[in-house]
Amino acid sequence: MEYSRSDLDLLLWPRNWHKRLSNVALTLIPGVVIVGFFDMLASPDSILTDFLLTGDPGVPFKLLLFTVCAVFIGLLDVFCFAWPIADFCRYLAKRGEKFISPGFNIVLMKSYAYSHIVFLPILLLTTPTGLQFENIGSGTPFLSRMIVFIIIILIYTQIYWQLGIMLRTVSVKSKLEYSKKLIIAAVMLLWANLSGTAIHFLIRGAYRLFEALEKTS
Repeated sequence: MEYSRSDLDLLLWPRNWHKRLSNVALTLIPGVVIVGFFDMLASPDSILTDFLLTGDPGVPFKLLLFTVCAVFIGLLDVFCFAWPIADFCRYLAKRGEKFISPGFNIVLMKSYAYSHIVFLPILLLTTPTGLQFENIGSGTPFLSRMIVFIIIILIYTQIYWQLGIMLRTVSVKSKLEYSKKLIIAAVMLLWANLSGTAIHFLIRGAYRLFEALEKTS
């Protein structure tokens, strides 16, 4: 399914970006790190606020542990979400005798990982050190309220936006029919909810680890 340059480039990234996604695993590493820190910072169980910004002694060690946890969780998130979806895409392509890019698993993992970049500015604005939504009221200037409203919309539509970026990668890197892409979209949405629950459980475990360290220090 082809789109002109002006159709989806703004929302789902240019086709050339998707075409340039390679199956070289080394360039996936920065994406894994981005996803890990994104997951940790976006969690309501904020290790950053509760344990790293307190000014207590031992912050360098906690920061190192936080980084290790973030990379580990990022690796699990990227692999556990994107790899099964890529396998499913390859299965549909093989069954329908359709072309799919070699090394598609790595390609789709990159698409998922780097789709988080779009939301990094929003994440930084909505962390405890950023915008305070509770301070937004009737006395807030109209432009500020509109910005907050847009940010809230983006937060609640993040998963759909990211899945759209991944589906465009599927479109560019394969010759699957439109009906197969609809099936992939449904599977992506279901799997995103399941894997997201598992990642939240892991982040909660990391939070409890920091709680235990706090009690022993």
